[in-house]
Amino acid sequence: MMHILITGAAGMIGRKLTARLVKDGALNGKTIDRLTLIDVVPPERPQGFSGAVEAATSDLSAPGGAAKAVAGKPDVIFHLAGVVSGEAETDFEKGYRVNLDGTRALFEAIRAAAYAPKVIFTSSIAVFGAPFPHSIPDDFHLTPLTSYGTQKAICELLLADYTRRGFLDGIGIRLPTICVRPGKPNKAASGFFSGIIREPLAGQEAL
Repeated sequence: MMHILITGAAGMIGRKLTARLVKDGALNGKTIDRLTLIDVVPPERPQGFSGAVEAATSDLSAPGGAAKAVAGKPDVIFHLAGVVSGEAETDFEKGYRVNLDGTRALFEAIRAAAYAPKVIFTSSIAVFGAPFPHSIPDDFHLTPLTSYGTQKAICELLLADYTRRGFLDGIGIRLPTICVRPGKPNKAASGFFSGIIREPLAGQEAL
């Protein structure tokens, strides 16, 4: 049996991940019997899931938020919560509070709970800075050019150090640009791609 926590569960990736986990019903050969879904807005409760589901609003950077999130000691944590690139750049304080302080609070809550779950952290190719080689190798230097990229790079280092110390078993995934996003436009720097591609397909004029 397995308990999975998803932070940022109301976002695009969070919703798709939840749907996939519910469809598969298992992860790494273990049956998923409990899902905890948290976000700053109410996450949707998945349909067709036979196990227990807790869907709640929570801000990991708020006092007690992270401790409450891991109180049930989930076996696997998908840490997707974060402020998108453009918003993190325009709102400096919010970007660091959510992307850095929230992540650090989560890691500290795990350490305080004295157990070592699997943590999958969604980073970004924004940790790199130009000029880029044709193919980016594993040892390519991190020189972020934005506050968002800096926040993600710091969190990658924290993830590696907490893993080295045995507080958690972490892995970071550097997601590429998502060209076409569903729903209303957000403040991601890549959002203009959606305007170019999605709106004309919907019979609208791209701004």
